[in-house]
Amino acid sequence: MSETPEYPHLPPRDQPDAPVPPAEPAPPAAAAPAEAPPLTPLQRADAAAAAASAERTDTRPVAQRGDPDHDPPAPRRTIADSDPWRPYPDAPRDPRQSGEMPFLKHLDELRVVLMHSVIGAALGTMAGWLLAPRVLQDLIARTVKVAIVLTPMEAFNERFKIALILGVIVSGPYIFYRIWSFIVPGLLKRERGMVIPVAALSLALFLSGVAVAYFYVVPMVIRVLSTFLVPGMQAQFRVADVLDFFYNIALACGVICQLPLVTMGLTALGIVTPRFLLQQWRYAIVGAFLLTAIITPGDVITAQLILGFPMAALYFLSVGLSFLVVRGKRGAKREDDVSTKEVGHV
Repeated sequence: MSETPEYPHLPPRDQPDAPVPPAEPAPPAAAAPAEAPPLTPLQRADAAAAAASAERTDTRPVAQRGDPDHDPPAPRRTIADSDPWRPYPDAPRDPRQSGEMPFLKHLDELRVVLMHSVIGAALGTMAGWLLAPRVLQDLIARTVKVAIVLTPMEAFNERFKIALILGVIVSGPYIFYRIWSFIVPGLLKRERGMVIPVAALSLALFLSGVAVAYFYVVPMVIRVLSTFLVPGMQAQFRVADVLDFFYNIALACGVICQLPLVTMGLTALGIVTPRFLLQQWRYAIVGAFLLTAIITPGDVITAQLILGFPMAALYFLSVGLSFLVVRGKRGAKREDDVSTKEVGHV
C-alpha cells in the first residue's frame, strides 16, 4: 500500500525542485516628454487674442466664472444668434469673433478696409470736384468779394483741396461703416452700443462748428479786419490766403464744439464731476469771452457778445450732459450690486 504524501500539491522530497522560470525583464522606462518649442510672437499674439475673445463671450457674472456648476448650456445655433457675416446658421463663423484669425490675417483685413476707404474717398472727391466751384464762389462772395491768383496752378490747387475735403465729407458714412465693420468684432456689447452714439455726436458737433465758421465767424472776422484799412490802402486777397484763413477758423470752431463730448468723457473717467463744473462757471464765462476776443480781433463788442453767449451756453450744456453721465454710472453700479447679491444667495 503506497503511502499518500502529506502535501499532494508539492513534489516529493526525493525529487529535485522544478526549475524556476526566469523573471520577465522590466519594461523600459517611458521617455520623458520632449519640451514643446517656444511660441513665436505671432503664436503668442494669436493665443492672447483667443483668450480675450473667450473672456468677452462669457456673459456670466465674475463670481461664477471658472465654476463648473455654473457653466452655461451650449447655445443653439439660430439665425438670430448668428453674426452678420453668416448668411445661414450652418455657415462658418466669422473667425475674428472666435479669436481664430491670425495676426497676419488681421493685417490683411485692415489692408482691405483701408483700400476700400481710399476708393470711397476717391469717388467722393470726384463728386466734390463738381461742387467745389460753387462752394469757392460762395465763400469768396461772403468774405472778400473778390480774390486774385498769383500763379497759374493756384486756382487748380485750391479747387482740388476743396474737392478733397468735400469728398471726405461725402464718403464719410461709407468710410465709417468699413472701419466699424473691422473693429466691431473686438468690442464688448456695451462698447458697441457706445461707439456709434459717441461718433455720431462728435461728427455732428464738428460739422456744426464748421457751419458756424462758414456762415458767420469767418465773414464777420474779415469784415472787422477790413476796418483797419486807412486811405491809400487797397485790399487784394489771394485765394490761397482766404482759404487757409477759413480752414484755420473752421478747424478751431469744430474743435471748440467738441467741449460737450470731452466733458462727458472726463466725467465718465471720474476726472471731473458736475458739481466741480458748476463751481467753475465764472471762470468758464470769462474764458469764453476771452476766446471770442482772440477769434474776433478789433474793438467790436457786438461780435464778442454774439459769439460769447453761444460758447457759454455750450459750457452749461456740457454740465447738463455731465449730470446724465453720472446718473447712468449710478444706474449701472446699482445693477451690478443687485447681480452680485443674487450670486451670493445662490
